[in-house]
Amino acid sequence: MLWFFEREDARLHYEVRRRTDGDEFELVITASDGRQRIEQFRDAGDVEARSRQLQERLRAEGWRAPATVGRGRQRLHNAQ
Repeated sequence: MLWFFEREDARLHYEVRRRTDGDEFELVITASDGRQRIEQFRDAGDVEARSRQLQERLRAEGWRAPATVGRGRQRLHNAQ
């Protein structure tokens, strides 16, 4: 699962995924400059709780989901 956030000109996204070498989970945070921080979890409930906590913190710091509504429509309209 991927979540995208932006604030002013900065963007970041994070992903929750199952590790390729086992049954554990990873939460991978990727900054605009490509730097990544990886957190590992053994339990799905723990990674879900961390994801909710991260979303709340990002929103409190002014991060928002990208405004994508209408972008595709605008491109289609300009192409006509």
